[in-house]
Parts: sequence; C-alpha cells; structure tokens
Amino acid sequence: MVYKKILVGIDGSEASLKAARRAAEIAKSMGSSLLLVSIVPPPTVLLGELLVPEVVDTRPLKEAAEKALSKLKETITSEYGIEAQTIVAIGDPGDQIADIAIQEGVDLIVVGRRGLSRLERLFIGSVTKKVLERTHTDVLVVI
Repeated sequence: MVYKKILVGIDGSEASLKAARRAAEIAKSMGSSLLLVSIVPPPTVLLGELLVPEVVDTRPLKEAAEKALSKLKETITSEYGIEAQTIVAIGDPGDQIADIAIQEGVDLIVVGRRGLSRLERLFIGSVTKKVLERTHTDVLVVI
C-alpha cells in the first residue's frame, strides 16, 4: 500500500519527535505529503472529583505550538526533501487528531507511544486509543 498523505501527532515530547522522523522517512520513501498536527488541550481545573473547563486565554499556548511546529516543518522539509503542512488546534487531542485525519483524508496516522505523564494520561485518556476508535485509517505507533 502506498500512503499519499500522512498525519503525525506532535506534542513536543521525544516520543512524538521520534514519530515525526519515522513519518518523514515513510513519506520520503513513498512520495507522500506530511501533515504535522499539534493539539493544545483545553485548560481544566480539578474541583473535587470533577474536571471543569477553566476560562483561560489559550492564544499564547497555540502560538507557541505553531512556532514549534513551524521549526519542525523547516527541519523535516530540509532534511527529508518532502512537502509538509502544519495544523494547530485546541481541544481533546485524540478527538482532534481523529477529526483532522478524516477532514484531510489522510491514509496513515503516526503517533509516539508516550507523550504524557501517567497522571496526565489518567485524566486525559489515551490519545492513541481515541484515534483508533474514531478513525478507519491505519495507525502506526512508534515506540
């Protein structure tokens, strides 16, 4: 199978950067385009046993993610000689990655195995699990 458009989820962790390198290698070998996606989770506060959304200006977080993705895009396009685009969104990472994959018609989603601490995974849930549940696209988990 030839993958024409590959989405890679980037959260700034070493695992996600490793996934980006693997996705770039695959994209180069298949002549695919690469879509670098970073999701800024909405801020929440813990009140008792409930996670409640907090009204916070997320623009600085989104701008920082855009800057980091832009730098990664420059590195990947120069090192691998492939076309890459970036998308930064705000929301639940698993849901957003799945939605973007569907909207953009990607053939392969690449994610790193770990990007969050155990406590963060407890509250947020597994991004990979959500992506697998919500899409019918091949998913590569880079370890």
